[in-house]
Amino acid sequence: MTRARVGATLRHGGKAVPAGPTAPVDAQGLTVALDVPPQVELLRASLTVQAPGEDVTVDVLQAATVTTSLGAGPVPSNAPLQWFSVDWGARCPLMFLQVKTREANVEGRLSVADGGPWYPPTPVTTVPLGDKANTALPLPGVLASRLLLEFFTPPANPVPPATGQKAAATVTSLVVKAAARPPDLSVHVEPERPFFQHGMPLQPLQELTLREDLRAALQQAWPADLLGGTVTLSLRAPAPSRLQRLGLTLETAELTQLWSHGGDTLALSLASEEEGIGRVEVSPDQPLREVRFLARYQPRGERAPLSFPSPGNPSQAHRCGEGFAAAQSFTSSEEGQVLAGMDCHLRPLTRSVKGKVTLFPDAYGRPGTVPLAPGVAFVMEEQAQAPWDARWVSIELPKPLSLDTTRSWWAVLTVDQGSVLWSLGDAASVGGASGVEPRAALYRTEDTGPWLEREVPGLSGSPGGPWAYSRPRLLAADTAPAEPLQVFLRWGARQLPVKLDDQGWARLDERELAELLPPAAPATGAAPLLEVVVRSRVAGELTLSGLRVASPQRDTFPLFQPS
Repeated sequence: MTRARVGATLRHGGKAVPAGPTAPVDAQGLTVALDVPPQVELLRASLTVQAPGEDVTVDVLQAATVTTSLGAGPVPSNAPLQWFSVDWGARCPLMFLQVKTREANVEGRLSVADGGPWYPPTPVTTVPLGDKANTALPLPGVLASRLLLEFFTPPANPVPPATGQKAAATVTSLVVKAAARPPDLSVHVEPERPFFQHGMPLQPLQELTLREDLRAALQQAWPADLLGGTVTLSLRAPAPSRLQRLGLTLETAELTQLWSHGGDTLALSLASEEEGIGRVEVSPDQPLREVRFLARYQPRGERAPLSFPSPGNPSQAHRCGEGFAAAQSFTSSEEGQVLAGMDCHLRPLTRSVKGKVTLFPDAYGRPGTVPLAPGVAFVMEEQAQAPWDARWVSIELPKPLSLDTTRSWWAVLTVDQGSVLWSLGDAASVGGASGVEPRAALYRTEDTGPWLEREVPGLSGSPGGPWAYSRPRLLAADTAPAEPLQVFLRWGARQLPVKLDDQGWARLDERELAELLPPAAPATGAAPLLEVVVRSRVAGELTLSGLRVASPQRDTFPLFQPS
């Protein structure tokens, strides 16, 4: 089974973000487009962003408004100016200023503002001018949203409070840089309003991690009915900024709500003690987080009077075919018992087996000659390679047969094509208090030969003696099962018992499923499917529905890491 995973794409201005030491974030938004496949449910989410250090700066002039003493910008210009201002609209830490002028006998007086009046930044108030390289002025992270530079002639006495006269200068070059860390950061899931707002500049190398608010916002925007689609997460800053790291982690659950045949309901007809199996395709390398299903069982009005351990593939058996036949006798001590059918535990020796089970009355400890009812044919066809396992084969009588409490009766198995083994066990292991008991087990080696007692090593001294595994099925006045359904989950070689509630629901959570670990990957072939196994001692109709299987998965997207 191919796992359905969420994909993530990082974009800025509609284009993929190129590799580099930082990623841009501004008013356009840095977006993360999540490609959500169908049947994937979000459980948890976290987003981590990190601001760059002070060594990373941005050019504030790219998105700034410049005003001069002659009117609106630009700067540089060819005309002498008495002053100019730069407004970038967001509170940023100023890190660098360089103003080159044609004139060398002027100086600049720096003022800054942040939504209010101008004030001189301390300790820097005077800016060197001219056309030399020493005009560069590092700034100590002055928080401002605009700056003003006025031109003056240097005073004759540079000692305060002396001030120079206003002057004009021609600006040939202007560089204004601010720290690249976002002055403000908001996060929202489009098209909703922001669910997170960091209303002040991020500190150098500061990390922010969003969890619960992010999860709630993503779940609200997650594709309806788990049909799949795109969810877009957007980060915005009011001014051009950079992020040094951006990482997203999603914990999701891949849901399976269909049985392996493709339907949401599975109907099975079961013989008594037969297993009904619903198979589910799940991720082979992930543990299970949740399993839920509804099991409805409608008995056929039958009951199985005998109880005994599961025979498996026993070491002893009757061989039937090529002239060999076998017989098993029973007694019925309760009045009014009616036989609906029986099941025989058979193991094929050939790929195709055609046989018959016929009921006979007892005649001096052997099967009689006149059957109690017409024989019922059965067919076993094998597709896999030998050897084949033993299994229960159901025999349905054409019409119910009333049992005589004064005489034993026999089930005789003959084979017309192929060969089969009828499993043998110890009759002492058979329980039940219904008045039906197994008796002798006989065999014969030719069609008209005598019936011989079967001697099994190790059972000759047993109180019960050998018996051929079979399950008579009697009509029951009460159609309820004799005992509750046996239900368990099977995944590879592991099994987990399942308890149904009064309505037939099975609900298992992550804690209860911890013992059902994923099976080891096979060297060849497909991975084992998860199986819902239901067994009843009473034949009936099984319906499995309401399936929900969740396989958790964790995806970490290092959307942007320093290169």
